[in-house]
Amino acid sequence: MKTLWQYTLKYKYQFFCRIITISLVALASICFDFLMGFIVDIFASGDSDKFLIITISSISLIIVMFLTEYIDGLVMSSYIKNTVNYLRTDIFSKIINKDIKDFSLDNSGKYISILYNDLKIIEDNFFNNLFQVISCFISFIISLVVLFSISPTIVIFISIFGVLGFIIPNALSKKLVIQKNEYSQNLEQVTSITKDLFSGFEVIKGFNISNKINEIFKTASTNVETSKKKYSILEGIIRGFSLSFSVTIYLGVLLLGGYLMYKKSITVGTAIIIIQLSTHIVGPVKLSISLINQIRSVAMIADKIEEILEDTHDDFENTKLENFSKSICIENLNFSYTEERKALDNINITFDKNKKYAIVGESGSGKSTLIKLLMRYYNDYEGKISIDNLNIKNIYSSDLYKNISMIQQNVFMFDDSIKENIRLYSNHDDKDILNACERSGLNKLINKLPHGINSLVGENGNKLSGGEKQRIAIARALINNTQILILDESTSALDNETAYNLENSLLNLENLTLITVTHKLIKNILNRYDEIIVMKNGKIIEKGNFEDLINIKGYFYSLYTIQNDTLSL
Repeated sequence: MKTLWQYTLKYKYQFFCRIITISLVALASICFDFLMGFIVDIFASGDSDKFLIITISSISLIIVMFLTEYIDGLVMSSYIKNTVNYLRTDIFSKIINKDIKDFSLDNSGKYISILYNDLKIIEDNFFNNLFQVISCFISFIISLVVLFSISPTIVIFISIFGVLGFIIPNALSKKLVIQKNEYSQNLEQVTSITKDLFSGFEVIKGFNISNKINEIFKTASTNVETSKKKYSILEGIIRGFSLSFSVTIYLGVLLLGGYLMYKKSITVGTAIIIIQLSTHIVGPVKLSISLINQIRSVAMIADKIEEILEDTHDDFENTKLENFSKSICIENLNFSYTEERKALDNINITFDKNKKYAIVGESGSGKSTLIKLLMRYYNDYEGKISIDNLNIKNIYSSDLYKNISMIQQNVFMFDDSIKENIRLYSNHDDKDILNACERSGLNKLINKLPHGINSLVGENGNKLSGGEKQRIAIARALINNTQILILDESTSALDNETAYNLENSLLNLENLTLITVTHKLIKNILNRYDEIIVMKNGKIIEKGNFEDLINIKGYFYSLYTIQNDTLSL
């Protein structure tokens, strides 16, 4: 929990202000105890001259207590807001900066659960309880010192039973940690399952498996509530021990105070002060035992959060790439998703500036993997990828993605307007956006919508067709005027005429290096590429222009012939 303690002091000024305000609240409460004793003694003695003074003092103290509580609430709410928000933002930043391979190792539902479920547990059981423990400690010390000045015997009695009150509950704290972690894991699991089930809503309805899905969710939900019940029972046992020792201390103080009053050693008012002060000792002892165990119970959850916060991959970015000017060179490239099979096997190829390249091959041949490495989605490969003789691993991300863009087959849409989904929250004006829309064939859609480019697309573009989402993705790339453009089956959702016209327009751009992954083997299009790269089983087995590959009658010839024979049937 070391890192979590560091976040506690991220806002030192507010942290120490809170300690001051809770100290003032504790002092005001103890002053009220003395006031009660003085009032009783005044009435017992019949000293009417002091009635006015005690009345004014009472009113003043009530006002002070109100102000201290109010200020304490303001300081606490501000501290919690800033600290929790800072922690959540840091966690999110660490998650979003993972590379794709590391990110995909865990279900995204886990990350959502950490950001909200686990952080809520941390807020309630760590940050809030921490200040309550400090408040208990301050009240305990002040009350103990004052009580010691009245009767050392009572303080000795409280100390003995107070220590015993900590020993037994402390023995149960490890079990509480395990139970709280189990609850967190079940929350994480039910969040992941819920996310997956909602994502697969169409499959659930289409295959009529709602009953089975309900059972899956019910099981996950039951696990959450069962684990919550277990740690709640354990917390109840700890509270039971705390209550037992607290009541023992309270009764002991009451008996000792009564005995001193019986012996005429103290007045009735002093006896009331002793009883009231004992509540500021018994209460904090009882409460702090429970609170400290709750703080300890989040240890495993804190470790999970710290694992993300301290998860730093080696960052080799130290090289600028102002403008792409020569070539992309791939040398002896090998890559595997798993140890069993290579996804890419000894790839060697060069993409020259402003030339056009098509990558073809059957599904699973390594086409998409190759361009993912070009986009630096993965760094754990053997060999070298360089742009203008600069290792791609060393190029600053901002420079790399300023020069290279990719349009994917599966397009993600933010739940925002068409405009923001095209410019991706950059500073491009409406003129640039409308120009990109025209070039990508979005004009017809824009003209039909009442709010034009300001129309909302819905969650992941659910208000748009697949082809319309694809055109938005193409507009995203065109608006940035990147010098290297990669198309990963990006025209697959478009009709043949639109796809043909779009690809033709990109091939006409002179100051553009185009790399296209495609399964559409159309002669009139492929003829225009400077080089066609043919892949099979993670290897490049052929390359050349269209005519050369047809004439050698190799693997590409077979792919082309089979596809065109199928289309002619």
